[in-house]
Amino acid sequence: MPRIRPGPGVFSFTCSQAGQTSILSGATNMGHTNREKTARLEDRVTADPTSGQAAIPCIVHFSGRMTGVSYSLSLDKELIIGRAPEADISIPDRRISQRHARVVVSSDGTVFVEDLGSTNGTCVNGKKITRQALSDGDKVQISRNYILKFCYETNVVAETAGRNGVNATRDALTGAYSKQSFLVRIEEDFNQARKQNEELALLIFSVDDWAKINATHGTNAGDMVLRAVAKLVNATLQREAVLARYDNNAFALLLRNMSEGGVVVLAQRIRRIVKNYHFILEGGKIPLTVSLGIGTLTKNMKNALDMIHAVQAYLDKAKRAGHNTINGSQSIRAIYRQITNKHAA
Repeated sequence: MPRIRPGPGVFSFTCSQAGQTSILSGATNMGHTNREKTARLEDRVTADPTSGQAAIPCIVHFSGRMTGVSYSLSLDKELIIGRAPEADISIPDRRISQRHARVVVSSDGTVFVEDLGSTNGTCVNGKKITRQALSDGDKVQISRNYILKFCYETNVVAETAGRNGVNATRDALTGAYSKQSFLVRIEEDFNQARKQNEELALLIFSVDDWAKINATHGTNAGDMVLRAVAKLVNATLQREAVLARYDNNAFALLLRNMSEGGVVVLAQRIRRIVKNYHFILEGGKIPLTVSLGIGTLTKNMKNALDMIHAVQAYLDKAKRAGHNTINGSQSIRAIYRQITNKHAA
């Protein structure tokens, strides 16, 4: 069962009740205007037209270290949220009650969140609640530092689901591996590569102008872009590659037994595929590009975090250099120039 640790900071949990304002930025604008309209399983658990997979209702960590970890819901099991170790979502934070809240699915398919008499209360989209029907995209806040999101996931592979229907392996939005899964995997692969003297490559890329896309076209468009990019990249990968959603608009790609030349070729392929993709929304095309930072295991790296930090630094340089850009070590940049010059010729 996944566990998360409390973050620092003074507790100041405020809901928009009795004239109070919410600290959940933008929450009042993100809810549905007709709150009486409830989400029903029979309306949502259907085959997704693009993937043929079922849309499963779930609760997803929306903030903190466990962002992206999801928990599937079912008719026969309630999901308990609280500080108690036996809770389904156990959060060891004194500001959260032992049994703080629960999420249940009623017999008619409506999904509810219910406060269990907690000390500090439960909010949905910034409003304090006792019991509330949830709609796709609703945000459930149980303390200042912990926000959960209700949504329907369509890209999670069923066989990765853990006991009691809990899935902490895949990102609910994109179907890529979760950040937590990636951090576990890169540590294992780093240690093995170091021990066996094998090659290991890491690529971190982010969608350019993602905040602008959200501001111009709405957050649903931003979500659609992330799903499209994940699908495009995943289609280019070999079986052993690990694609994970690393941050809001960033993905990490872990590649075993891949040389500098190989990862440069793959990065160039990803850059071109995304740039050439026609993402159509409301009759118009949204131009998409990605910035990429790439690196390989070197002798001076002591652990997996050293590798991550190095590649993150290359990504930052790529973004500062402009959109649709690749950056890496000196030797990687030399290989990249050689490849681009060859294609230009």
